[in-house]
Amino acid sequence: MSLFGGKKVHTYLGVDIGTSGIKVVELSTEKGRAKAMTYGYSERQPGQPVFSPFDDPKGTGERLAALCKKAGVRGTKVMAALPLSSVFSTIVSVPKRKHEKEMQPLVDAQVAKLTPMPLSEMVTSTTYIDGVKGIVGKESVPEKIKSTDHVRVLVTGAAKSLVQKYIEIFKVAKLDLTALDTESFAMVRSLIGKDRSPIAIIDIGGTSTSVTIVEKGVPVLTRSIGIGGNNVTRRIMDQMSIQEAEAEQIKLDLMSVVGTAPGGVGGLPAVLDAVMQPLLTEIRYAFQLYAGMELCEYKKVEKIVVTGGSSHLPRVVEFLKESLNMNVYRGDPWARVVFAEDLRPVLDEIGPRMSVAIGLAMREID
Repeated sequence: MSLFGGKKVHTYLGVDIGTSGIKVVELSTEKGRAKAMTYGYSERQPGQPVFSPFDDPKGTGERLAALCKKAGVRGTKVMAALPLSSVFSTIVSVPKRKHEKEMQPLVDAQVAKLTPMPLSEMVTSTTYIDGVKGIVGKESVPEKIKSTDHVRVLVTGAAKSLVQKYIEIFKVAKLDLTALDTESFAMVRSLIGKDRSPIAIIDIGGTSTSVTIVEKGVPVLTRSIGIGGNNVTRRIMDQMSIQEAEAEQIKLDLMSVVGTAPGGVGGLPAVLDAVMQPLLTEIRYAFQLYAGMELCEYKKVEKIVVTGGSSHLPRVVEFLKESLNMNVYRGDPWARVVFAEDLRPVLDEIGPRMSVAIGLAMREID
């Protein structure tokens, strides 16, 4: 839907393409802050098969074009994100040099030993965590780095074949793909902002959940877990021998009956408990991995931000808070965006599923 009319302005368009659907957010700026212009989303309907949008770039591009037209999108320059499950990510330490270009061969040499495919078949991006200029600050890096003239580098990458499919999708949609980001960096922008503390973002989607641990604004660890809201739907289908559409409706209705339904930890309904327990195990494992990372500073997550289309399942925040004994919040990706106050109810409802798209649109504003 279009939120604001008026004269032509420069806008920033973020597009999030996933197995559950497409999300689009267009922003402009107002007094240095992001301002909502329009948004739109399309989602897989119950009963429709789950398939990768990258298996059919032409069809996905056509659906994206139709969605942008329906939403009244004005701009054509787009930021998109690579799916977390398809992104390689690692942190390496290299000797400091005066210029980044002098360190790139050193970075490539280390990363080549770790990537799942040859570097020649990948598109990679490097983020210098400690910076290049000046001496590494004594209070800002781990012991292993303090005593040496090294810097930490975050390297992310994806297969060139996947990137080519993105190019095809946006070409069909007649949109100008200016850059490919990662879902992790997009969520940092929309959900964390300038907070420098160690935070875990748990993005609970339909088919999977991602755990991203962020240290000083940099996603230092990411894990994709094959558990999501669809697992709840399938469990309801199995228990009640009903079709997917009926099970989806029951899942939505759980909100109103959660107070009286029998539950486990955190008052979680039994049907959710069977799904959330294995997810909790995976989250704890991610935290253990973070604690053992030599090139990270804090080692311990201080708080959790929950997002994603399935994050509104009943009592999820309370369950994680009680199980992990940690502060857990439901993320609000619209918190750093200006919009008409009477739109808050609908934006609050759709907010969790739009976190990546909003963060992508914010990339050129920050």
